[in-house]
Amino acid sequence: MKNRNSGDEGRMKRNQRMNLMEKKIRRTPEPAKSDSHSSEEKTIILTILVALAIMVALLVYMVFFTPTQKEPFASIYYLDSEKQLENIPKTVVLGENSTFTLWVGVENRNDTTTEYSVQVKLDESNSAELTECFNRTLVNGETWEFPVTINIDQPGSHTVIFELWFFNETKNSWDNTGSWLNLTIEAIQA
Repeated sequence: MKNRNSGDEGRMKRNQRMNLMEKKIRRTPEPAKSDSHSSEEKTIILTILVALAIMVALLVYMVFFTPTQKEPFASIYYLDSEKQLENIPKTVVLGENSTFTLWVGVENRNDTTTEYSVQVKLDESNSAELTECFNRTLVNGETWEFPVTINIDQPGSHTVIFELWFFNETKNSWDNTGSWLNLTIEAIQA
């Protein structure tokens, strides 16, 4: 009987070891996700998507439907006697082509009617002398072009300066717009 009992005891011990091993091998089951957790995730994702859609809509509106703010300005330019840029003199021969005509233009983009003055100065030996002054009132968007005759009668380097001024009604005086052009011309003897 001892043999039989010892066989039963051995089996029992083996079964206990197997049960213990199964407990160690078995994994604990993952906790089931609750519906409230997935609902929170869905709410966060939906909120982010709605915020992105609003930002994109505002950006599209700003880019396509908001008018751009234009900075008011006045401009000045010059052209040759044919109202082109090709034949502006750089060198003249005294007595031959030292008297020539340029067209000067002023464009008013100040959103108001403004009185302008173009001062033409001839700089010889670093002393600019006012040679002519042209005045005109321009409405917004208007362009004014007029001929200016330049006469160079001395050899050397000369600079013709065109300064744009406007009448400041607040101060009741003329102010420089800060826009100006200069043209350097070399005069040579025939």
